[in-house]
Amino acid sequence: MSKRATRALNRGTTSGVIGLAIAGFTMSYDALHSLALAQGVPPALAWLWPLVVDGFIVVASLSVLRAVADGRHAAYPWVLVLAFSSISVAFNVVHAAPTVVARFVAAIPPAALVLSFELLMRQLRQQLRGTPMPNLRDTDPQLTASVAGAAPRLTKELGRTAGRQSLLDKARHIRADQERDGTRLTGRTLAALLGISDGYARRLLREIDSDTAVAT
Repeated sequence: MSKRATRALNRGTTSGVIGLAIAGFTMSYDALHSLALAQGVPPALAWLWPLVVDGFIVVASLSVLRAVADGRHAAYPWVLVLAFSSISVAFNVVHAAPTVVARFVAAIPPAALVLSFELLMRQLRQQLRGTPMPNLRDTDPQLTASVAGAAPRLTKELGRTAGRQSLLDKARHIRADQERDGTRLTGRTLAALLGISDGYARRLLREIDSDTAVAT
């Protein structure tokens, strides 16, 4: 399949998954809101309760994605995703009419929300894990020279720490190494050294700057 066709397929599946997630969230929200009102939650606060339940699923799923991006274990956020997904399905079923069909229908929206959002997270995780190494021959001469000058020392350091450090740790190491040489590390240079996208490299640099500001 060509790159253009692959991009079009990715956009189509992503749009479909997002649409299903929004539909599932909307229907689950209505059921949970009605249940909160029926259980005596004040109307001024009842609208928040579905956000706490289903919103937590979204936040926990994003935590899984962040853990994967940082190379950390994601067991704890996965437990939270499963726990609150079960809670959402259970409360939707409780709100339904006491028939098998009604309860089955009520269980579908929260399940669709969870499964569609996890499909989206899976696509993003695959993109993070499979970001290709850029071809330095296609970059500008200044970037190529910068990478080439730092490559011997950085290759040795990264090879020693491979498998033990996350991308953020490696980025901190590269940043400190180039600062000792009086060289400003750019997102493009970091992306070329780590084999990640320019945007993700810039996010790593912003996080390093934020951590440095907090530490000082």
